[in-house]
Amino acid sequence: MMGQHDGGRGVEHRTPLYASTSESSVPLRVVLVTPVRVPQWLSVFVSESLASRSVELDVALMSHAPPRRVRAMPFDVRLFLGLERVLFRLLGRITGRRPTGPLSPVSLDMTRHASGRVAHADTESLLAGVRESRADLVLLHGAPELAPMLAPLARHGCWMLDPDITEPDCAGLALLAPILRGDSATELNLYLVSGAVGTETADALATSHGATSPMSFSQQRDLAFAKLPAMLLRVLRGFAASRRAGEPAAIRSLRVSPPSFTLHGGLGLKSFFVAVRQFLRWRGRRIRARHPWFLLVPTGASPLDPTDPAIGRHAVLVAPGQDYWADPYPVMDAGRRLLFVEELVHARSKGIIICLELLDDDVVVRRGVVLDEDAHLSYPQVFQWDGAWYMTVESCEANRVSLYAADEFPLRWRRIADLVEGHECVDPTLHHHEGRWYLFANISESGGGLSDELFLFTSDTLAGPYRPHPANPILSDARMSRPAGRLFRHEGRLVRPSQCCVPIYGTAVVFNEVLELTPESYRERPMATLKLDAMPDLDGCHTYNSWYGFEALDAHGRPPAAGARMRVVEPDRV
Repeated sequence: MMGQHDGGRGVEHRTPLYASTSESSVPLRVVLVTPVRVPQWLSVFVSESLASRSVELDVALMSHAPPRRVRAMPFDVRLFLGLERVLFRLLGRITGRRPTGPLSPVSLDMTRHASGRVAHADTESLLAGVRESRADLVLLHGAPELAPMLAPLARHGCWMLDPDITEPDCAGLALLAPILRGDSATELNLYLVSGAVGTETADALATSHGATSPMSFSQQRDLAFAKLPAMLLRVLRGFAASRRAGEPAAIRSLRVSPPSFTLHGGLGLKSFFVAVRQFLRWRGRRIRARHPWFLLVPTGASPLDPTDPAIGRHAVLVAPGQDYWADPYPVMDAGRRLLFVEELVHARSKGIIICLELLDDDVVVRRGVVLDEDAHLSYPQVFQWDGAWYMTVESCEANRVSLYAADEFPLRWRRIADLVEGHECVDPTLHHHEGRWYLFANISESGGGLSDELFLFTSDTLAGPYRPHPANPILSDARMSRPAGRLFRHEGRLVRPSQCCVPIYGTAVVFNEVLELTPESYRERPMATLKLDAMPDLDGCHTYNSWYGFEALDAHGRPPAAGARMRVVEPDRV
């Protein structure tokens, strides 16, 4: 089937995530001066940069690794971090997996991308190589004594990679603060710091919000630092597009902790007690995580108000056995109330798309399987266009977003186009607006959380091609990035439902008013949040859809007793 849709491009084709620079623009020439051993996130950055059209990267290798730079810190903080590292190694031995992460040291792959990588035997040859490259910017990993010599050789000076983003013993310690405060979300900033110690000024170049990992600083830091390659490349891409003037011979530092952040005695001890408290709560979280997803169909006279969302009277649909139903999409067709949903088949640990029909007598009929492919499927979006039925689903395991057309509605479908290829896209949502198609999807560029960054693609036609929006990513916030259903109109306002994925995935649905949606710009603002934690035995929801008053949403928690559910039957029993 793949051969039908490759269009001669081959399986390696990847849809660009960022708008192409004009042919007249010149890529930003960057030289990375580094030893061959680097933190893993920096190796990922090198690989991604070499595939970029807006950044032209050379790597100048030092012949000898400079000594490690480790900041002084209070004894109890150092003891806490050391204890956590030991526990992680022990856990790795027990599970048979070697713990690795974005700060794990790796060697740059010299064979994969040989172009632009030169090893220099001494400082003079290294400086000569950088001078010959005519770099716009130098990135320096290690050997800060080289910065004054490298900065004058580049148009925008030298950015040093601070130990705060390179050294496992002391990197990202500011990420402890959200854990200690009990914040559900963690803000990660990439700062460019200049000035002398004590008088530094810092500019936040890129920001992303992710869910806090309350039980482990190491896990918290790893999840955050996995986003660093994409964030740094995003900064350089924006720098290339703006071509803003840089101060000649300037020396600055890249870090994630603001200059105002300081470590003091007692933080390590406090961190230890917080970790113990969270560990004691772990069993309760595991029990809640085993609860199923099921469906709610509001039955009240008035539809949900996204400015003040609440669920009143409703019917409950629960999948038989150990399977679960989620991501409902309601459709009315010839008077029939149909629900397209993800069915997680427990025996296969795999999602498929099925169709349910709601009858008038509190009975739901499982009409049959709509899609069952090699990859896990979820999040169906069904719609009519030019008299035909179409559908998109989430198939991130297949690294694509595909468009399907109905041969025989509602059960027979065929794949007719791949709209986005080469990326893990979650919860893709199509919307037609002012003569143009827009596709929203969350994507992790370099291994960060799939709920953090929202990307937008546009096309003149339904089947594509889809081009990246120039504002990508249009949102970097796990509290409201990830789509939670189709866009809809309410009292003249365009509303985008999104998922709140903090403190955990599936916490709530946030309704956002879209203020601006054009091929060049995007803006939205949050309106209100739908939470189900006030309802007995429910602790979350993550998808809401409506079809001309026919509404459905999913819920997570302990479903009601069998007598309070709709009865599920097969078609031959109707």
